[in-house]
Amino acid sequence: MELIESTGDGRCDKIVQGLIGIFDSAFPGRVRGFYLRGSHASGTPIAGSDLDLFIVFKDRFTDQAEYERARELSGDCARLTPMLLEIVLVGERGLHRPEGVSAALNLKLATRLLYGEDIRPALPPYDADTYLRSVIHTPLLSYSYAAQRRTLVYPLQHIDPDGEFFGFDQWTMPGPDGLDQPSTKLLIGTVGWTATAIIALRSGEYVRDKAACVALYQQHVADEWTDLVTQVHDLCRNRWHYQLPTTDADRHTLRSLCAQALNFQNHFLPLYRDYQLTELTSTDPDRRQLATHRLQQITFPDR
Repeated sequence: MELIESTGDGRCDKIVQGLIGIFDSAFPGRVRGFYLRGSHASGTPIAGSDLDLFIVFKDRFTDQAEYERARELSGDCARLTPMLLEIVLVGERGLHRPEGVSAALNLKLATRLLYGEDIRPALPPYDADTYLRSVIHTPLLSYSYAAQRRTLVYPLQHIDPDGEFFGFDQWTMPGPDGLDQPSTKLLIGTVGWTATAIIALRSGEYVRDKAACVALYQQHVADEWTDLVTQVHDLCRNRWHYQLPTTDADRHTLRSLCAQALNFQNHFLPLYRDYQLTELTSTDPDRRQLATHRLQQITFPDR
C-alpha cells in the first residue's frame, strides 16, 4: 500500500497503510480518500501528538448502519495503535452542508492527502462569516462534553473542585507502557478552542492548528488572557508533551493554569451570548433558528 505522501513519520506511515487496508476490505469501493490532519499535517508533531485523520466516504453514508460500522471499526483500529489515533468520518455530501462547514474548511485548508482522490478543490471557499458561525460554538461542545451536561449554567464551575487540577486531567493518553494515563489534553483543548473562537470573533482569521492559534491570538486579540493561551501551548504541549508534570513546582504551575482556564471560559461565554443575540436579529430564518437553539444550551441567571 503506497501512500501519495508520507506523514513524515515511518511508524505513522505503517499505521495509516494498515488502516487503509482494513477500511478498503471492510468498505470496498466506498472510501474516497484518507487525509492527514493536525500537527502531523502541519509538520509540527511532538512526542505525544495524536495521529489525526479524515476518512471521506463517497457521496454519503448509505445509512446509519454503515456509519456505525465505520465508527466502530475506527475505535477498534485506535485500540491497536501505540499512539492516540483520532479519526473523523465524513461523507462527501455532508461537507457541502451548513453543519459541515467546520470539517470542510479543516479538510480544505489544513490537511494532506495520503491516499485516494483529492476532493479539496471542489469544497466551498473560505468565508469568514460562515466560519465564525460554526467555530464559535465549538468551545461549548467541549465544555458540555467535559462536564457531561447537555445544558451549561453561567458562570461555569470546576468539573472537580477538589481535584488537584480541577478535573482538567480527566482526558487520557497512551503512556510508555501502552496503558492510558491522565494528561493535559483537555486543558489544551479547552483553552485552544476558546481562543480559536475569540480569534474568529475579533478578526475572522482561520486557525489552522495549535501553533497558529497562539500566534493569531497574540496578533489579533492580545488581551489579559494572552499569557494563558501562550503558556498552555508552550508548557503543556511543548515542554510536558501532554503529560502531567512530576515536579512540585511544575504541578503548582499546571494547577494555576487550570484555575485560569475556568476564568477564561467564563470570559468567553458572555461574548458567545452577545454574538447569538445579534444572530437573533438576522433576516435569515435559519440563522435565527440556530441562534435560538444554541442559546437554549446555556443558562445565564441574569437573563
